[in-house]
Amino acid sequence: MSTEAQNTSLEVVKKDITANVLAKVNTFSEAGELKLPKDYSPENALKSAYIKLTENPDGKGALLDKCDKTSVAEALLKMVIYGLTPQKNQVYFIPYGNKLNCNISYMGNIATAKRYNPKITDIKARAITKGEEFVFEFKQQTGSVEILKHTQTLESIGNKEVIGAYSLVYYNDGSFEVGDIMNIEQIKQAWNQGAMKGGSPAHKNFPDEMSKRTVINRTCKRLINTSSDAILMDDELLDEELPNDTAKVNLKAEKDKYANAKVIGFEDIGNQPESAESHAIEVEAETITETQPQSSDKPNF
Repeated sequence: MSTEAQNTSLEVVKKDITANVLAKVNTFSEAGELKLPKDYSPENALKSAYIKLTENPDGKGALLDKCDKTSVAEALLKMVIYGLTPQKNQVYFIPYGNKLNCNISYMGNIATAKRYNPKITDIKARAITKGEEFVFEFKQQTGSVEILKHTQTLESIGNKEVIGAYSLVYYNDGSFEVGDIMNIEQIKQAWNQGAMKGGSPAHKNFPDEMSKRTVINRTCKRLINTSSDAILMDDELLDEELPNDTAKVNLKAEKDKYANAKVIGFEDIGNQPESAESHAIEVEAETITETQPQSSDKPNF
């Protein structure tokens, strides 16, 4: 097939999938089962996704061309239902065999939590490393946890001997609260739920950053699932993290975990070529920004 004919074929596939996804979204919306954010454009998110799906960085073919079209539609529908976009590194796409899956990043989890509680302005995290002083207290009257002290030193910053992590949730009235506190054993248990089992280059080289993402994901899951109209969060996707902030990590090892993932009900809108060699895309992870909340009421540590 010529390059021109191949491009034409992909455009037809994109048009068909887009029509199917938007039709599903409209059906859900009209039935009152889905309410998209006012500032979210499904069309723009789909365009951004197609840029990712038509890239061919390793010369093995674009994901849109290699993956089963029904699974592509399912992945894109999930992205739209959550109101997320790959343009902001909120989701990433991974092929398992000839099936495409939409995985939600920790940035996507933060965006979803903020959407379900508009009072939340940000969710941040800190890692606790060996040698740092960390003191917290459980308040029986309120059932909340207060961090009394977290003392870091220049030597402890970036220390790979992580012993725990905690998250902070900031609100638009200037207040904040401790989201979750996890020790390293709890963090490793979460990592073990993923296909990489905490053994990826990201986990080995940047355990502090990966620990922060894990505790943020736990906090987001709790905030979303306790909201009045919570959507079902994927435990597996919350526990297995994106690659680190500076490296590109091959995600091929994840395919065994999700290879038999169940799709949720699209009619077949395209046929998959008989031979679909599984390949994993390389995802450049987003950077955790440490902007300060716009409040004078900040943690005293």
